[in-house]
Amino acid sequence: MGLFDFNRVVKLRTFLQLSETQFAKRIGMAQATYHRFEKGTASLNADAIGEIVRIFNVDPFWLLLGVGGAEPIFSETKELSNHINISKDEFIELQRKALRQEDRIRELEQIVAQIKK
Repeated sequence: MGLFDFNRVVKLRTFLQLSETQFAKRIGMAQATYHRFEKGTASLNADAIGEIVRIFNVDPFWLLLGVGGAEPIFSETKELSNHINISKDEFIELQRKALRQEDRIRELEQIVAQIKK
């Protein structure tokens, strides 16, 4: 499959228990366009991919290339949505992960810029 596999986006949407309409609305896309994407007859543009990464806090390398850890991100997101109180150590670890994500996003932005050329 090419660089980008739409099944990863479907997996994310399913994990979040969002309908196609809800997911499309969250990323600023028409439902019909998003539906075509899930069916494999349309592709997502860089802006839509960026919105998915930003809004759903998804590892951009996993989303685009299928590398990195998606399952831990999914389970952490689910746990955090169920528990507001976290320990100091957990908070520090989440901050560290966020900083690493920022670095990875910068690298991904460079990759996307090269792909656009």
